[in-house]
Amino acid sequence: MSEGTWSNRYTIPKPLHGSQDWLDVRWQNVRGEKIVTASVAACVHGTHRFKTKADLAIELLAKSPPIPQAPNAAMTRGNLLEPIQGQMVEIAFGIKLYTPDVMYAFEDEGVRMLATVDFRVVGDDTVWEAKSFKGHFDGVLPDYWKWQGVALALCCDVPVVEWVVFDSDLEAKFYTQHVSSDERQEHIDAVRNFLSYIDMGMLPPDAVPTYENASTLYPDGYENTVVLGVEVLDVLAELADAKEQIKNYEVVKDACQGALGMLLGDAEYGSVGGARVVSWKSSSRESFDQARFKVEHPALFAKFQKHSSFRTMRVTPTKGDK
Repeated sequence: MSEGTWSNRYTIPKPLHGSQDWLDVRWQNVRGEKIVTASVAACVHGTHRFKTKADLAIELLAKSPPIPQAPNAAMTRGNLLEPIQGQMVEIAFGIKLYTPDVMYAFEDEGVRMLATVDFRVVGDDTVWEAKSFKGHFDGVLPDYWKWQGVALALCCDVPVVEWVVFDSDLEAKFYTQHVSSDERQEHIDAVRNFLSYIDMGMLPPDAVPTYENASTLYPDGYENTVVLGVEVLDVLAELADAKEQIKNYEVVKDACQGALGMLLGDAEYGSVGGARVVSWKSSSRESFDQARFKVEHPALFAKFQKHSSFRTMRVTPTKGDK
């Protein structure tokens, strides 16, 4: 069923950005159904720069929503620059912007999306999205921005999304994204396919999980045994081969660094044809002597102990392994 057959748009109050309430409403709707937000829209296409399809799937398959995390440098930069970018838009185009206090939802059969909008224009409700970019913005939207724009257009029911990008040139760049009906339908289909597996409690077949993904989804182990099929022996053999290759590469790496070290001697730099190709500089660091502190101040050591748990995977050699 396509958007033209049945669709529903609505708004919900926007909790404080980054709060637990904000994370909760972005994780599932009031019916307990999982959601794909605009900021991770590219994940369902496998084109997000920082998050894989498996990352998003594991996050939605978890027993509870994500918890608030301290913002990283890029997030802090974006949060600080966003209001300034809004002012730049107002000055450049002679318009007045406002930040909506609601979030915009779009639903279709098997499709659930949610979008947070940076700015809308007073009077005509044009959607503006603000981004900061460490590189040079050349007027072409990266795929992970493009699909965010498509999701914004769907959730807000607008034909275009306006972008203001503050890049390494230290100036605002403007871009108008015209969202086609084909792009809308492509995203609807991709979200529907992705959520069909999430709704069944399954990982999409093309979402390749990492060890970190598996550890996130299954943080605790229990004293039981799963009977595995013989096909797992191929995975175990591949793992053993990968470990052996890493070991061999480490030997080669150590030998190369040893050869370079002998050539440099006590010199900090090496050059070829006048161009510096290697450096070997002295450095120092201070570290906390935990063992000594534990002996001399056992009460304080116990007071500031932080408990954490994790699972350790060990592979039992099979018959024929060396």
